[in-house]
Amino acid sequence: MAHLRPKSYRVLEVLSERRGELVPKDDLIAAVWQNVVVTDESLSQCISDIRRALGKDAAYLLRTVPRRGYVLDAEQLGIMAALQRKPAILAGASLAGVCLAGIGVTFFPFGTKSPDPPIPSHIPSNAPERAATASHWPDWRDRAPNDDLRARLEAAIANDPTNAVAWAKLGQTYWLEVKYSAWGGGRRELDKALDALERALALEGGSEAYRTLADIRLDAPYPDARSRVDALAMAQAAANLSPSDPDAMIILAAALTANDRAEDAVPILERALAEVPTPPDRYREVAGMTYLLAGAPSKAVEEFGRLHGAGTFGGTRHYAGWFLAASLAHADRVERARIVLEEALETRPEKTLDAVALSLGHLDGQELLEVVLEGLRLAGVQD
Repeated sequence: MAHLRPKSYRVLEVLSERRGELVPKDDLIAAVWQNVVVTDESLSQCISDIRRALGKDAAYLLRTVPRRGYVLDAEQLGIMAALQRKPAILAGASLAGVCLAGIGVTFFPFGTKSPDPPIPSHIPSNAPERAATASHWPDWRDRAPNDDLRARLEAAIANDPTNAVAWAKLGQTYWLEVKYSAWGGGRRELDKALDALERALALEGGSEAYRTLADIRLDAPYPDARSRVDALAMAQAAANLSPSDPDAMIILAAALTANDRAEDAVPILERALAEVPTPPDRYREVAGMTYLLAGAPSKAVEEFGRLHGAGTFGGTRHYAGWFLAASLAHADRVERARIVLEEALETRPEKTLDAVALSLGHLDGQELLEVVLEGLRLAGVQD
């Protein structure tokens, strides 16, 4: 039984009434919040509620159309059967028994039906002009360039408040301060990131804003800000808008892996790696996680191993060492895995599998977390 708040339920009703059509955001807001002024964030929260209620297939059942609105395509007996069971009490309205097997999806703008979310197949094999400038992921050990960029972006926005690209990049700087928690970012910085990204999207800021929102939905330290399903929808929007952008490919690969679709993520990941001569740490982390879940632990070892010498456990939220040890164990290199773990057990507060699982809370519910914990168990970490 999945529950929806009244406003979220009303959004679903409107989408269902116009199933298969692109429903503009303004239409949804006008229908649900009559005579009330709200921001796009209120609508986004409702969309997140609906996707959570629809479950693991929601990323393609409810499609985000960048800068325009949403498309829901469902067989009449699927969504409408749920709507007809709407309880009389609006508080905690229920979306029960949605027949996912009977739901078909039309992907805008592809216009075809598929059992899986669309994967951009037209990503080119080379883009030298972009390869040299893939700078969305700075070195997590150096905060100064991020602070300098923020100052310049704030000056640009003060000069031109309609600069969508500057708003998107500003949102990135605040999010990176949260992501690399050793920099000191918290809820206040996350709220600033979301506000800047919302402004960017309102100004048609495009791929960068969607890409950062996807990363927030994957890695936010606050559970209420995370949603694997939303992350995949945002990552797909970013890839659709900028199909040759390696950063967009990487976030799409990360979102697919988070949704237990590592095999789909591998070809996209490998295109991204081919574009960037010296991939940043974030690329290595995503590559390692994707290969590990895809059943290629030796490749995961190669990726995580490149990070290990750079201080794998540096910073309170940099966890690549756990992944390296797990990958080594799954690759039948248990003794080497134990050497890595000895360092971890000396320097990290986590001493048991339960503690490691807690520290990897952003992976909660993902198959990847179970794979990592099983590898650590093989390497000797106690329950």
